[in-house]
Parts: sequence; structure tokens; C-alpha cells
Amino acid sequence: MVTTQLNPAQLNVLSLMSYISTEQEQQELQDLLLQFYRNKTDRLLLQFQKENGITQQTLDEWADQHERTPYGSR
Repeated sequence: MVTTQLNPAQLNVLSLMSYISTEQEQQELQDLLLQFYRNKTDRLLLQFQKENGITQQTLDEWADQHERTPYGSR
């Protein structure tokens, strides 16, 4: 069995978990953590788009492309 050490942020979250006393509080914390990572993902995506010159027009063009893998007889 492999042992993994927790980093300081993980230890901090575990410490805060000791204050959770209901399933509703657990769900609220989970929702907050998910929102945090959604926001982080959105920021990274916008940064990627800006750095690579990807505009809404580019995304619309990609959405309209119909690239399909050819299937059929050999």
C-alpha cells in the first residue's frame, strides 16, 4: 500500500471539516469547492483563449465544422 502525505492546504481543509456537523453543511462546502474550481477553470480557459488568439468567432467556426472519421469498407 502506498502512503501519500497531505500538503498544507489539504490538512487545512481537513481541519475545517471538523466543524461540519450536518449533511447540509457538507453539501454547502462541497458546492463552494466546486464553484472555486469552476471559476479557476474559467480563468484558465480565458487566459488560454487570449494567449492563442481564440475569439468567439473562432469558437463558432469550430462548432460549425463537421469533421468526421471515415468509416466503411476497406
